Amino acid sequence: MKILFLTLLFFLSSCAPSQRTETFTITTYNAYAFFDAYDDGTEFDGFSHSDGYDGERYEERVRSMAILIGRNLSSSDLIIFQEIESKAVLKDLLDNGLSGKGFCYYGLAESGDGQLSVGYISKIKPSRTTVHSIPGHRSVLGLSFYIDESLITVYGLHFKSRLNDGNEERIEECSYLRTLLEESGSLTIASGDFNIDPSYGDEAMGIFSAGYPEEYPLYVSGIPDDAGRGVYFAPSLDNDIVLSEKGTHSYQGEWFFYDMHLLSEECWDGLGWEYDTAWITALPEMKDELGRPLCYDPSTGRGYSDHFPFTVRLVKR
Repeated sequence: MKILFLTLLFFLSSCAPSQRTETFTITTYNAYAFFDAYDDGTEFDGFSHSDGYDGERYEERVRSMAILIGRNLSSSDLIIFQEIESKAVLKDLLDNGLSGKGFCYYGLAESGDGQLSVGYISKIKPSRTTVHSIPGHRSVLGLSFYIDESLITVYGLHFKSRLNDGNEERIEECSYLRTLLEESGSLTIASGDFNIDPSYGDEAMGIFSAGYPEEYPLYVSGIPDDAGRGVYFAPSLDNDIVLSEKGTHSYQGEWFFYDMHLLSEECWDGLGWEYDTAWITALPEMKDELGRPLCYDPSTGRGYSDHFPFTVRLVKR
């Protein structure tokens, strides 16, 4: 296990930071293979200059994504992205209008393989940024915020893809995340693309509903009172909120809730920041004709991602 204290924090001088707020809102969004304008030789098929994904096509994509976020996700204080190639992508998003929405800070937890990583943009300056990693896995981004004298810790992550099985890898990643959560010592939220839907029971392979045998690595519940004793609250399982979609990702006709937030028990201790609600953002322009996420197509420049963004909101009590 390795923890790096890196300079992940970047600041736009033309941006006005947020003032004190009564809410703290976090969105997780898999931006789908968001490569920058430069060819490094590690791009996926379809995302190199020879494929037509050149500077002009990239700039069109940045403008389109910045407009989408500015219109529909700018109530968020923090957005955790997955599948970002470089910090240039994040800066370009801010330069294309998101700094005007109050997003002043950005950073990237580089995965070390030269490809796609977890990044963030924020209206609030993190007091500390860290990168946590175990060999052979994507890095986990750590962000600490002091808001109204309360410490909130956020871990941004992207677990192993399911395209090549990866069950054992995801179990290892869940065990590692549990260690991070247990060692945090503050209100903590893990946000990202887990590539696991805990509602699938034994098929979830890594995150299980409370009540499974103790040998499983991480437990979640949709009931806030269950949080604690190694169990974390997952708003996607909360029957008291009505979500607009069946999941955040659709594959071969099935819907999955891979994009999640896991909240520690401090979100219900009656002190400071408390869980309020959660929602999916899925506008018509983000959907195909079957209502699924409209994935970005580098050959046409249409679409956004094969995931919908998912947002959670805390309120100050």
